[in-house]
Amino acid sequence: MRMVWTDAPEDDFYPARDRLVDAFTRWARRAGRDVDPFMAEVLIEQRWSVGDGRLCRWQPDDLRYALLEYFPRGVTTREWSDTIPTMHAFVDFLFDADLADAKCADADVLHAVLNGLAAAFDAAMADETRYGPAKFWSMRMLDAGINLDDQDAMSAFIADVQAGKVPYDQTVLDRVVENQLTEEDETPPALPPIDPPTAGEVADAAAESIALTRLLRFTEWVGEGRELTRGGALTPDDAAEVSALIDPASDDGAYEAALVLAWAREARFVRVVKGRLVPVKAAAKLVTDRVAAAHRAFEAFHLIGRAVCPPDDRESIVPYRADDFTFALLMAMYLAQRPIEYDELEEIVGHLADDFAGAGPGPEDAAARDVQLLLTQLDLLGAIRHDPARTSLTPFGTALFQRHLRGMGIDVPTVDDVLDETAEVVVALAADTPTIAGPLLTRWRDHRPEAAVAELRALAARTDDPEHRALAETYGGRRLASRPHAVSARRPKKRRR
Repeated sequence: MRMVWTDAPEDDFYPARDRLVDAFTRWARRAGRDVDPFMAEVLIEQRWSVGDGRLCRWQPDDLRYALLEYFPRGVTTREWSDTIPTMHAFVDFLFDADLADAKCADADVLHAVLNGLAAAFDAAMADETRYGPAKFWSMRMLDAGINLDDQDAMSAFIADVQAGKVPYDQTVLDRVVENQLTEEDETPPALPPIDPPTAGEVADAAAESIALTRLLRFTEWVGEGRELTRGGALTPDDAAEVSALIDPASDDGAYEAALVLAWAREARFVRVVKGRLVPVKAAAKLVTDRVAAAHRAFEAFHLIGRAVCPPDDRESIVPYRADDFTFALLMAMYLAQRPIEYDELEEIVGHLADDFAGAGPGPEDAAARDVQLLLTQLDLLGAIRHDPARTSLTPFGTALFQRHLRGMGIDVPTVDDVLDETAEVVVALAADTPTIAGPLLTRWRDHRPEAAVAELRALAARTDDPEHRALAETYGGRRLASRPHAVSARRPKKRRR
C-alpha cells in the first residue's frame, strides 16, 4: 500500500484514502477494536491536504495539530468521544501492518501523546471560538435540525440568516472570522531535491549575463550623478546615450533606457537624491562581485513589472501582478526540471489571468504579450532559456530561484538532504519529478547500498502504486510480479485549505 502522498492530486489520493480506511476498519474488526472510520478518514485527509502527505510517519506535533487545530476548526459533529480511541487504534494498525516507516515516532510515544491530549481535545471541540466559519454555520444548521445533505433546506437557512431571523452570538462569530484571517491560505508545494550549480558555474554564468552587464554599465555611466526630469525619468539625450550604451541594436531605445533605470533603482545600484541620479556607495563593490549583483538584480526583477511591461490601452493585468506571474512561471520550471512547452506556458498564463480577473484588467492576449516581455528579460539575465517553442530554467536560474525561495522561508531540499530518507519518500520524489529520478535514486542507493536495496525490495512488495513499484524494482535490482491499482504521481497546483 502506498503511504506517501505528498502533493498528490485529489483524484489519486481519495481512492487511496478510502482503501487505507477500509484496511484499517477491517483490521479493527478483527482486533475487536471499536473505531470511527470517519474520524480516521479526517485524520488521514488532513495529513495530505495541509501536511506533508506522509501517512506512514507521525510525530507528536502532527497529532497535536490535528486534534487541537484541524478537528476543532473543521470537523462538524456533536459526537467526538470515539476520536481518541480511534487514533490509538490507528497507531496500532500502522505498526501491526508494517506501514509505519523508520522515522515514525514509537507507538508508545504516540499513545502517550494521545492520552495527554484527550482533555484538551474535548475542550477544543466544545469551544465555538475555535471553529472555522463553515463549521460555525454548519453547527447552527445542525442545531436547527437541518440535514446538511439537503441543499434546499441549507439555502433557506442562509436566507433566514441574511434576513436576521437566526439568532447567533456575534462575539463568537467575530472570533471565528478573526481566526480565519490569521490562518495561512495555502500550503506551498513540496519541492524536488535539486542540487544547485557549483560556485564556479554560478560565477561564470553571472559573468555572461547580458542583463546584469547592462545594469552594471548603466551604474558606471551614472558616474558622479545625472539630472533627471521632473517626472523622475532620464532626459531625452541621456536616454539615447544609455540606449546606445547598453543595446545599440535595440529598436526601442526609450523602453530599454527606462527599464534599466527602474531596474537599477529597485536593485539599489543607484538612487535619486534631490532630483539627481547617483550611485549607491555600498553597491560599488558589486561591479567586481557579479554573483552578489545578480542575486540583487533577480530580487529586484519581481518588483519592476510596470517597467518590464509598460501598461497600455490593452489593459493587461501582468504589469500590476508581475511578481506573481514571474514566481508562478519560475516555480513551474523548477518543479518540472525540464523545458516547459509553449502550450503548457499558455495554460499557466491563462490560469493566472483567470485567478486575477476580479482584481484587475484583461484580456488574455495582452497578458500573453506581457509574459513574453518578462521571459525575454529573464532570458537576458541568464535565469532561463526562452524561445517560441519552450522555456527552461538554467542552472544559474536554479541558484537564483533557490535563494529567493529560502528568503521566503520555503524549504529548498538538495539531494544531500534526502540521502538518509526512507525508500518510499525518495521513490515518491523521483516519481513526481522523472527528470531527476535516475540521479536521485542512484545517489540514494549508493549512499547505503545494502540497506537501500533491502528497503526498495520491501517497498516493491508492499506498494499498490505501479509507478513506485517499477522504480523500486529497477533500483532494488529485482523485478517482481505486477499488482493492481494504477495511479498517477502527477504534481498538482498548490492546495487551498
